[in-house]
Amino acid sequence: MFLLEKIELFPFSPNEKIIADYILEQKYKIQNKSTAEIADDIFSSKSALVRFAKKLDFKGWVDFKEAFLNELTYLDHQKMGIDANLPFSASDDIASIMTSISTLKKEAIEDTLALNKAETLRSSIDLLDQAETIHIFAVSNNLLNAQEFALQMSRIQKDVRIHQLQGEVMFNAYLAKKNSCAIIISYSGETPQLLQIMTFLKRKAIPTLLLTSVGDNTSTPLASLILRLATREKLYSKIGTFSTDTSITFLLECLYAGIFSKSYNKNMTLRKNASEFIEFERTSSSEILKEK
Repeated sequence: MFLLEKIELFPFSPNEKIIADYILEQKYKIQNKSTAEIADDIFSSKSALVRFAKKLDFKGWVDFKEAFLNELTYLDHQKMGIDANLPFSASDDIASIMTSISTLKKEAIEDTLALNKAETLRSSIDLLDQAETIHIFAVSNNLLNAQEFALQMSRIQKDVRIHQLQGEVMFNAYLAKKNSCAIIISYSGETPQLLQIMTFLKRKAIPTLLLTSVGDNTSTPLASLILRLATREKLYSKIGTFSTDTSITFLLECLYAGIFSKSYNKNMTLRKNASEFIEFERTSSSEILKEK
């Protein structure tokens, strides 16, 4: 749920409802206003604004204000982009379709960059790098998005396990060892099986990195760290998952690159030597592809 939706639907007291209505009406105008100025505008107090923010699960007014303005910017930016659900129409030719999909994927990457702080990404990389085993839990095509990540990680000797057998994933979550961590990929954050897995893992004190959409959902309180996905697609009424898949893949590639860079020379030597030994028969007539 987006913060805007939460503000509109939250069961505030009458006095808190005045604050909510003011925020929804003023929107960007609160950016340059202090808590004292806002309190004066609505005949309230600074402490009332702090209590309002805390009811929405923020530490204080400053954190709430930052999140609110960031969400407004994100949603307004979406209105100017390609429709992620219907990026092309029945009358479009292939050239137009290619251009639309290309633009949509670029926008998804830009969204993902804007939604995630470098600090959170660094913490996520540290978590994965320190874990002896990384478990990945997802459903449907998100499992496919994770396979390339697992392959690349295996080539720098990182143990990544993708769990997809329906009858076994709960056992795998329950039996995960203390020195492991988990990546949960859930666009909606509401998939019952993944919520159950996250509950298991939290009880066992196994840290989880959640890749999910913008806003609050049932899975966010269960996660140790959260990376946000470009949030442009509806759950069902869409041509494909172009935007979400691009966002997931991009984040996983950033995680892999970050882990690789922590032991750059070692990993570069390992990959090069392994490829030369295993793939020695690969050749090409292209000067671009030829190895020196």
